[in-house]
Amino acid sequence: MSYKSDIKKADRGIESVGFPDVILIDNTSICNLKCSMCDHVNIKNYRKMENMSNELYTKIIDEIAEENPTARVWQIFYGDPFVLKEMPERIKYAKDKGLTDVVLNSNGVLMSADKAEAVIKAGLDAIYVGIDAATEETYNQIRVGGNFQKAVNNVLKYRDILAEHGNPNQKLFVQYVVSDVNEHETDSFREFWKQQGVNVKIRPRVSWAGLIEAKNLQPNENVNRKPCYWLMKTINICTDGRVAFCSVDPHCRVPSGNIMTNTIKEVWAGDLKVYRDMHNEGRFNELPQMCRECKDWQSAYAEYELAK
Repeated sequence: MSYKSDIKKADRGIESVGFPDVILIDNTSICNLKCSMCDHVNIKNYRKMENMSNELYTKIIDEIAEENPTARVWQIFYGDPFVLKEMPERIKYAKDKGLTDVVLNSNGVLMSADKAEAVIKAGLDAIYVGIDAATEETYNQIRVGGNFQKAVNNVLKYRDILAEHGNPNQKLFVQYVVSDVNEHETDSFREFWKQQGVNVKIRPRVSWAGLIEAKNLQPNENVNRKPCYWLMKTINICTDGRVAFCSVDPHCRVPSGNIMTNTIKEVWAGDLKVYRDMHNEGRFNELPQMCRECKDWQSAYAEYELAK
């Protein structure tokens, strides 16, 4: 995959009708790293570094179980799941409610063997561990504050624990966000992990709606803009119940409802529906400024390679 986004692949903009197909739950907004392709270092300027209350979490899960139990439910939006000690219990609650696609993303540094075993036994359907490098030198430029060898070893431990305690439907992926910094290591990353029997996900970089530089993205005026997959399909719930505009609005700069006072279904049919209609009708100039100027829709795709 070239680090330049291929907008021909960013064509998944069919609207979710009635209820979102993908729900991102910010169980914790706390992260242990300061990655260069992320704006987490500035999150405190917009919202609290905190964990979601169990009361709000169960409210969300209960509604998903009733409305769309096959939706993909990410247990993390912008933090790292292994910061939250209750994560295994929250995964189990979701699985016991009948949810069929409960997943995590993590940088893997805090993913000890005990924590890995706990989420696997809780029923986690898949985990995506972002490493983004094939060498320690490149890793240190991207995953600032991390530990390359620890992250690699933790993934290998997860693979082994999954083989012992999991089932064939539970999946493990390593993720690689391609940029000008690591593009030269993409093939070696892919080959190393396939040899280890671990699935690989490769995707282009995003700018988090303009918060960081993403040289892979073209100016919107130079391309034929398409409806954004993330706006069409996903709802993103912050720790305090506020709903962000989309999956690249991690600081909730454009609040679009609140699950503390409304249901997911009500919020999905509110302002978010208005914005989805604008995208589908090509009325991009009427969108809030953040979305109007955002180029991240160009990176709304990924490539997967499954280990044999």
